[in-house]
This record gives sequence, C-alpha cells and structure tokens, in this order.
Amino acid sequence: MGHRIIPDPETFSDQSVRYNDQVPRPADPTARDRILRAAHRLFYERGINDVGMSELVEAAGTGKNVLYRHFPGKDELVLAYLRDFAERLGTQLDEATADLEPDEALVALARHVAGLVSHRSYRGCPFRNYLRETRDTKQPPGRFALAQVRDLRTRIERETAALGLDDPAALAERVWIVLEGVYAAAPYPERARIAESAVVFVEDLVA
Repeated sequence: MGHRIIPDPETFSDQSVRYNDQVPRPADPTARDRILRAAHRLFYERGINDVGMSELVEAAGTGKNVLYRHFPGKDELVLAYLRDFAERLGTQLDEATADLEPDEALVALARHVAGLVSHRSYRGCPFRNYLRETRDTKQPPGRFALAQVRDLRTRIERETAALGLDDPAALAERVWIVLEGVYAAAPYPERARIAESAVVFVEDLVA
C-alpha cells in the first residue's frame, strides 16, 4: 500500500477542502516574530555559534518546518536578527542627533553609545560581537555586520565634515577610536565610568 502524501495546507486558499478528515490550518501569523524573539535572546546572550536551530525551534514553540519556511538556513535567521538590531539602532541615532549642530551631534553620538554600553543588560554591540565571534566578513551576515560598524564611522565623518575644519578626517579618526574603545569596554565592570570619560573626551575634542 502506497504512502499518502498530504499537501502543505498553506498552498491552498480554499480552507473547506479536507485531507485525512482534517481541515488544513492557516499559517500562524505570529510564528516569524516568535522565532526572531527567540533568536534575539539566544544569539545575544550566548553568541551565534553556540545556538543551534533545534534549540531555536524549541524556544520559539514552532515546528522545524515552520522555522525553515521563514528562514531557509541559519545565515538567513542571523541576518534577520542583525537587520532588526540595525533598524532600531539607526532610528535611535537619528533621533539622538536630530536638529543638532555638528559639534553637538558628535557629542550626542558619544552619549548614546555610552548609554548603551553602561546599561546593566548590555552584552556588547551585536554587530561587533558577530564579527569578533565568527571572523566572517564575506557571507551576507558578515557583510551586513561590517556595514553597520562602518555606519557609525560614516555618521562621524559627516558631522566632522560640516564643522569647517582644515583637517576634519583627523577629528573623525579620533572620535571613531574613542567610541570603538567604549564598545570594547562593554565586558568590563567599570564600563559606565569608561563610557562617561569617553563622552568628556569627545566634548574636549570638538570644543
């Protein structure tokens, strides 16, 4: 006796059609968000390499087929996780520097980074964490993470260029190095003090 093949319910728009005496269930509209929330928690707390897809299925409360329907592989899920962080961070930085003069915007960038790093639940920048953990700059997640790291440099260069200095690149380099140092201090117990000192340093640089 041959095996009965049951088609995927989501390929049918007529929900009245029955197979094996069961009505096909519509797709769960919350599944993708639940998978991403689980990925955020596990990837951010433990890193990318330590978390497997089976664990993500269990944490999200979805079937394996559902996860792979939304994210065909781990790279796709990691990229979505990084994109979600990037969207939120970009909005925050835009709001922090809106309508400010260039020198004020540079200090505002420093204050925002300092505030992130000083928060008790902060475990490092997800883009820098990814690059440090995987050493990947070629695959889509790595290219995206590196682009987000460079986005902060671009913001700094844009503001320093508007100051009318003879050598804005030198100031951009100094501010960039200071903020990268703040990110690097994220694992340290004294990170809040380091972050606040960095803000003062940026204020001195742009004065």
